[in-house]
Formats: sequence, structure tokens, C-alpha cells
Amino acid sequence: MHKFSYKTIIFFFIIFLFFPSLTNAEEPLYDVDIHFFWGNGCPHCAKAEKVLEKIEKKYNNITIYDYQVYSNATNQKIFEEMTEAIGENIEYIPCIIIGTRAIVGFHPTLTKTKVIDAIEYYSYNENDGPILEDEKEVDVPIFGKIDPTNFSLPLITIVLGTLDGFNPCAMWVLLFLISVLIGLKDRKKMWVLGFTFLFTSALIYFLFMAAWLEFMLILEMLVWLRLLIGLVALIGGGINLKSYFNSNESGCKVVDEEKRTKIFNKINKLTKENKMHLAIIGIITLAISVNMIELICSAGLPVIYTKILAMNELNKIVYYGYLLLYVLFFLLDDLIIFSIAMLTLKLTGISTKYSRYSSLIGGILMIIIGILLIIKPEWLMFG
Repeated sequence: MHKFSYKTIIFFFIIFLFFPSLTNAEEPLYDVDIHFFWGNGCPHCAKAEKVLEKIEKKYNNITIYDYQVYSNATNQKIFEEMTEAIGENIEYIPCIIIGTRAIVGFHPTLTKTKVIDAIEYYSYNENDGPILEDEKEVDVPIFGKIDPTNFSLPLITIVLGTLDGFNPCAMWVLLFLISVLIGLKDRKKMWVLGFTFLFTSALIYFLFMAAWLEFMLILEMLVWLRLLIGLVALIGGGINLKSYFNSNESGCKVVDEEKRTKIFNKINKLTKENKMHLAIIGIITLAISVNMIELICSAGLPVIYTKILAMNELNKIVYYGYLLLYVLFFLLDDLIIFSIAMLTLKLTGISTKYSRYSSLIGGILMIIIGILLIIKPEWLMFG
């Protein structure tokens, strides 16, 4: 049996201590960014994506950034800037850029080999290619780092939804309903009928916006549609500003006095119905019919908003999540006004006052959005 001397033990100890590379594989020194440019419906792009997914599982120091370029002006611009920066004139996709290396098109074997070679090289050599400046994150006290591009879409959703809620065509029926309900002695009936009307209206509005969103997604690639909606936004903004400066009146101009009288009579009849379930059914029917008429007046902001939403690369669940957020804030002012009225048994003039100012703010905002849709659509793509 061979015996090790203490000198042999010391020798091996020094080897393990000072030359760990002999026993462990060398760790990568650098993180590697992979920029993948692709397009919807491109079969070669789909194959390249699967290759990247497999490679991503083998390396813990790589980050893949993907850019859909067919219908996204911002991503198209990034593609042009990156290819220009590495000195290449590339017009085709799929295109994978790692450092200064561009891998264009797809080949089952060559694509994978070239990507792995580039990853191995840049894992141990500093990136000599274009690096996109990360201007997204800003440091906010208390909240820490926030990505304003992700924050912008929720913000514009809340702002437009709130402004839309003060639309006089979305308010006048509620105000009359409240005035009638206040005269009832049954407080439970007041709350039930009021909430039934509000949530039925919200559901109709959500379905209306969902239909517009699907339409926008189908025709997203049509440039003329974006220009047309931009023009609609400019016209709508101008009408709102004219309404603010030329009149102190608030009210829906789409429904004439004869139709209003019929609706008022229906409300009076329904609220006096003794059987609760019949009153609820009647209020639901009324809310549906009234909102179908009001959509003519209220279509401007939802159409503009769904176009902005469609321009952003999101999945269906997120799209409809944003629609729910919009409708929530659309409904919020009505809920507040209704709740205050039911609790105090008084109908305040808050809606009239703020409806006029919403025309001013909404008009300015619609004009800005209209200009951006026509001239700078990429500014409305929030990532």
C-alpha cells in the first residue's frame, strides 16, 4: 500500500489552493446580451426563436432581448440603429445580433453554431458592439427603481378612463336616476337599482371597447388606420375645446328632448315597480338601450385608447386587464357621485362643474395624442 508523505500532501494542497482552474472550469467573465429581431408570421423567425430558447437554458450569463419589427415602429428604429452601428446593411429577418456579430436568416445547424460561438467569445471578451442605453429605469424615493415605459400605459389608461367618465353623455341618465331614487323610501332598493344600472353600463362599455380592440389588432399593420384615428383625435379634441370655451352648458347633445322624455318616463315607471326582480330586469334593459345610444357620443376616447393599446406588444390577458382598468376609472366618478347622493340624499352639482373641465383637459390630451399618432407613433409604444 502506497503511503503519502507530508511533503506530498503539502504539494497537492498548494496545487488546489493556487491553481483552482485545474480542478474547476473557468467561469464566464461577462454577461452577454442577445438582440433577436423577428416578425409575426415569419416561419424562419419561429425556428430561430426555438433555437434561442434551447440555448438560453444552457447559459446563465445571457439575456435575450426580442424585437417584433413588422408592426412596431420603435423596434424597427432599433433594428436600423443597431445594424448601422455594427457596419451592416441588413434588411432581412430573423436577425440575431451579439456584439458586432449579426446572424441573419435561419439554418438548422449554422444558426445554432454561430450563436454559441458568439456567446462563448463574448463570455470571455468585453462587448465591442453597440450597447442600448438603459434609460428606462429611474430612481424614485421610497419606491426605488421604476420603469416609466411600463408605468406610462397604466397612467394613460387611468387618465383617459377618468376623463371619459365625465363625458356628459355617460352622466345625464345617472343624474336623473339618482334624482328619482332619492325620493324612494326603500334605501335597499335605491342602492340595488343604482348599482345595477352602473355595472350594466360598465359591462356594455367593456364589451364595446373589447370589440374595438380586436378590430385594431386585426388591422394594426395598416398605416392609414393610425393616421385616420390620429385625425379623429384632432377633430375630437377641437370639438371638446370648442365646447369648453363657447358654452358653460353640460349635457349630451346626441339625445334630443323627445328621447330624453321617454327615458325619464321609463325610469319613473321602473323605480316605482313593487317587485324587485322586475325593477332590476327593467333597469338592466334600460341601461343597455341607453348605453347603445350614448356610444355614438362616447366613442372618441375609447377608439383612440384601443388604438394606443393595440400598438403595444402585449398578450391577450394583459390587453383585457388594461380594458378593465380603463372601465374601472370610467365608472369611478359615477360610483362616487352615486354613493355621495345615496348617503346624503342630495344631488350635488359636482358632475356639471367637472364635466366642463374634463372637456378642456380631454381636448388638449386628444390633440396631443392625435399629433403623436400621425407624426411620432413610437412615443405611444410603451413597451
